[in-house]
Amino acid sequence: MLELNNILNKITEMLQTLSEILQTEQKILIENSLTSQLSEIINKKSQLLIQLKLLDDNRIKLSKKFNVQPPYKENPTIAAHWLSITDTTKLLSKINRDNGLIIQNRMNITQQSINYLKGINNPTVYTNNGYQQTDVISSKRAKV
Repeated sequence: MLELNNILNKITEMLQTLSEILQTEQKILIENSLTSQLSEIINKKSQLLIQLKLLDDNRIKLSKKFNVQPPYKENPTIAAHWLSITDTTKLLSKINRDNGLIIQNRMNITQQSINYLKGINNPTVYTNNGYQQTDVISSKRAKV
């Protein structure tokens, strides 16, 4: 059971690191500062999630080996540790979801801006009789 407790300790440490990464990501997204660092933060988050998955796989194997299952009621220490991990995971999931909503909102605003600018870049051209011309006018002249 000591092995299982050690894995839970490692998971707790990694969740704390993940919490710091998600909070930094959210701060950058809200303040719109240092956006160049987002790529690095996303890479760190991805690597950490891979490591957490591997640790959780080990936790599952050890649970089967010792014939115990979450929430580990047989061992109060491990049960308390497991409860803390699940509560932290729920909180981090919410923060990550909020970050995703911020990113989606930014993408929508950016797309609206692009669409607006496209409208400005394609000015309306009128013919000599006052009607709107639907054809695109080229700036190149034809040589005769």
